[in-house]
Amino acid sequence: MAKIKDLPKVDRPREKLLKKGSNALSKTDLLAILLGSGIKGINVQTLAKTIITKFNKDFLNITIDDLLTVKGIGQAKALQVYSAVALIKRFYQEQNNTDLIINNVQNVLTLTFDIRDKKKEHLICLHLDSRNALIKKETLSIGLLDKSLIHPREIFSSALENKAANIILIHNHPSGDPTPSKQDKQVAKNIGKAGQIMGVALLDFVIIAKNGHNSFYQALKHDKSLDYVEDGFQMGIFDQFETEQSIYKNEPKFTFIDLFAGIGGFHLAASNLGGKCVFASEFDENARKTYQENFLKHNKDLFYSGNFAGDITKVNEKDIPDFDFLFAGFPCQPFSIAGYRQGFKDKDGRGNLFFDIVRILKEKKPKAFILENVKNLKTHDKGNTIKVIYDELQKLGYKITDNVLNAMEYGNTPQNRERIFIVGFLEQKAFNNFSFPSKIKLKKTIHSCLDKIVDEKYYYNNKPLYKKLKNDVIKKDTIYQWRRKYVRENKSNVCPTLTAKYGNGRTQCSNYFR
Repeated sequence: MAKIKDLPKVDRPREKLLKKGSNALSKTDLLAILLGSGIKGINVQTLAKTIITKFNKDFLNITIDDLLTVKGIGQAKALQVYSAVALIKRFYQEQNNTDLIINNVQNVLTLTFDIRDKKKEHLICLHLDSRNALIKKETLSIGLLDKSLIHPREIFSSALENKAANIILIHNHPSGDPTPSKQDKQVAKNIGKAGQIMGVALLDFVIIAKNGHNSFYQALKHDKSLDYVEDGFQMGIFDQFETEQSIYKNEPKFTFIDLFAGIGGFHLAASNLGGKCVFASEFDENARKTYQENFLKHNKDLFYSGNFAGDITKVNEKDIPDFDFLFAGFPCQPFSIAGYRQGFKDKDGRGNLFFDIVRILKEKKPKAFILENVKNLKTHDKGNTIKVIYDELQKLGYKITDNVLNAMEYGNTPQNRERIFIVGFLEQKAFNNFSFPSKIKLKKTIHSCLDKIVDEKYYYNNKPLYKKLKNDVIKKDTIYQWRRKYVRENKSNVCPTLTAKYGNGRTQCSNYFR
């Protein structure tokens, strides 16, 4: 079977698209570009033609299961094609929209205004798709609203049957007063919690009465004009209940921002001291996922307010909430002894990220800051780098000091990790009262940090270096390091810092424990 690369360039789908545009391509060609590659013995055009021929007029209604019946189409390619079709249909529907989109509370009132004057209590549910388009309006109960009688099963069985992504509940008060009762709040909370578990968000609980209306969504957001989120991440009101409680039940001792946050070391330490993070920034996608996993449950408003940013260079410092302390472990690669040591001239621009800290400090003027980096920052460029950092920070009125600390001497952690900490205060009195911590005796051993039972995947069996390691890693309860071509026993029994991707030709340093 001929491969695409064996065809003349003029006949290859991608090249043809670039040169002649989409109208010059057949449906098979277009699908081939979407699929990207074929399988052994079947090139991508043949695979695309098989799909087009098999489904033809039903292509726009194709399902993932349909695609999986085609030889050579696995789950990944099936999802790829199905998602593309769904996206096209979504745009088409929006351009030719006849759906009723529920964008705000006013839309809800228009749909349910008729129950305002009812003498009995009504509970109505609006089933919505992910765009907040109305799927179904359903009356759930007529009579006294009782949390013990309104079982989430009654609500969500219908929601799931209608493939609803979100729901809105509407309840009338025959008394004429729209103020939520304790019963209303408990019903909203119970159903919101159930929706979180079921994966169907309760967007709002609206109370209608002669004397007005009340939206839980707007009340929890403290904004009576706020619209619902359309086609994006929508926070259910159960999440908002939790956020509201966390904000007002436990007033923080101080507020802080976490720049170049990684997976949240500074965040964890400051939170344990009673602080609250009001803004964070991290560029790396994998680190962002871990950071959110670590802190979403405890600080929902940080993430739902849009204050967990990515690229700090694109953040306007005026948009950052006010805060008391700034913490930043700005990129260390430009200054590391294990890297190229290009400093502020780093070709990737990482060295200059320090100046984003400066512009934020200049605008917000917090009480204090802590900056962290590799110990080589102090001696980099014959001391000129640290001088520039001091000069820039002192221009802003900060009193500054620094020290190189080793984790094993201050945190009772059996790891040899030396970092410089630069601390600054706006007030002279606070600066005078500050001192770095005293050293503490290391009591923990590597045993304190390791699980007793370890998954098989963490053992180095059946790997290229196994024979070498097997012969040299012989003592039990001992740390060893792989140094290029040999194994070295670490007699201190303190774990060296894991390093990788050296810029100066050095190899990686891996640690092994028997």
